[in-house]
Amino acid sequence: MSLIELLSGRAPIPMGLRSAPLGSLPHPAATPPAHSAGLPDRNSSRLVVVDVARVLAILFMIQGHALDVLLAPAYRQGLLFDIWLFLRGLTAPMFFILAGVSFTLSSMRSWDDYLQPSPKLFRRLTRFAFFVLLGYAMHLPAASLRDFQYVDAAGWQGWFQVDVLQCMGLTLMGLQILVLLARTPQRLARWGAGLGGAIILLAPLAWTLDWARFLPVPIASYFNSQTGSLFPLFPWAGYVFFGAALGYVLRQWSATPGNFTGMLAAGGLTLIVSGILLSKPVMFLYTNLDFWKTSPTLFLIRAGCVGLLLAVFACLAPRLPVPPRAWRSFAQESLLIYFVHVCILYGSIWNLGLRQVLGSTLAPLPTLGWICLLLLCMLLLAWTWNWFKRAEPRRSYLLRFAILVLAIAHPWA
Repeated sequence: MSLIELLSGRAPIPMGLRSAPLGSLPHPAATPPAHSAGLPDRNSSRLVVVDVARVLAILFMIQGHALDVLLAPAYRQGLLFDIWLFLRGLTAPMFFILAGVSFTLSSMRSWDDYLQPSPKLFRRLTRFAFFVLLGYAMHLPAASLRDFQYVDAAGWQGWFQVDVLQCMGLTLMGLQILVLLARTPQRLARWGAGLGGAIILLAPLAWTLDWARFLPVPIASYFNSQTGSLFPLFPWAGYVFFGAALGYVLRQWSATPGNFTGMLAAGGLTLIVSGILLSKPVMFLYTNLDFWKTSPTLFLIRAGCVGLLLAVFACLAPRLPVPPRAWRSFAQESLLIYFVHVCILYGSIWNLGLRQVLGSTLAPLPTLGWICLLLLCMLLLAWTWNWFKRAEPRRSYLLRFAILVLAIAHPWA
């Protein structure tokens, strides 16, 4: 296996409505500086790199899914395709890590509000629970309630599989519990790094157990991929906990004079080199280690690559003619972009997607046309919806409620 294959995540994309592809990971609110956490407010503009990284990852996610759905198999070979796989393999680790980073930065913005019952705490927990529920809704094995009587065992198991939204929502809930226990941002960072490391180190062991023998399938699906889960807690929750610790470090670096980009690059290179050097020794520590899915050294390499990409984005951000508010507006709508573009490409219980209508039949040029159209539409949707929420908050709530009611009512029709 080459390093490109190592980082590319060559796992096949599951078919049908029971699968949601590798993709965008929703995040908490964006990244203003933290006042209540007692950190200085200098150089906070450096942290726009987090929003830049999220937006660019969203754009790459869209083109990756479009190419996966539309490009004919005959064109899926060669050096360019391998490079694309290499970059696509970093999308999920980046989103999971940035979810943790954004959680810490948004928590530090109003730290005291998340230490006790408050409207902000309630809204946060409600949002995380919605992630989980939406994840299961996107995997519904039947298009209507009447059709549930025809769902077989494979269909039920497909519904219970854990994907991006379920893993993300549950892990972020765990991080909020950690905030309540830690009480300070420094302690949250230390405990987050420790828990993340434990999850990564235990992932190879968790994948050897048949959890369905001891637990109901809906719960067992959260621990490994034996029931078909694409993003079980082991190892993916470890990326989020690592990101939570990284968020505190980035906030400290952004408030300290020095080479912010250089520190990101040096940290990323250190992780990559460590992962490569430790690859063979780690193989002897575990029995039947699945290096490409659960190896701790794979985590180090991927986390290091994310660090290097953040360094690149930190260099690019000041040179791009885009104001920080625009980056933040796009980044805040990652959940909306994820949901809409997955429904357009892969279909859902509410609609047919391009996979069902066109399938993998297109040459590179028509595929590129669809990619550009989707990118433009998703950016316009995100910008318009973000503006509408700020300009008409009451009407936006009513519109969201109406859409939710229609979506829930559809299976009853």
